[in-house]
Amino acid sequence: MSHALHARRTSRPVMGLVAAAVTLAAYGSAVGAAPPAQAGPAATRAEATPVTVTATEFRLALSTAHYKPGAYTFRLRNAGHAPHGLSIKGPKVSATSAVIMPGGSTTLSVKLRKGTYHLWCPVDQHRQHGMATTIRVR
Repeated sequence: MSHALHARRTSRPVMGLVAAAVTLAAYGSAVGAAPPAQAGPAATRAEATPVTVTATEFRLALSTAHYKPGAYTFRLRNAGHAPHGLSIKGPKVSATSAVIMPGGSTTLSVKLRKGTYHLWCPVDQHRQHGMATTIRVR
């Protein structure tokens, strides 16, 4: 038997064992392991207090009037006939949502601290037409 033929015959079982060991190691490390921790925006959304903001011409209606410091997700629903969005400005927060068309919705997640926050529609002159409100976080 030639040396090359002998090497080929003995290397096949070794390669099979190596592949099995790699598969077993990968499987074994996943079995019983805790799932990876969620981080970033998804984790913030899961812990955030939801607030629905209904936008119409020319008004913002919020689903809650009392706020404590913490994470919030404002869900903007456009119940009007024109495009609307949501801007929030206050202590260490300055954020603006996407502008959405009538019937649409979007979210804006922020962390609120104690203080006063101004919310308004950033589209055209909507703010000047009364599409604004103020909340206090206590």
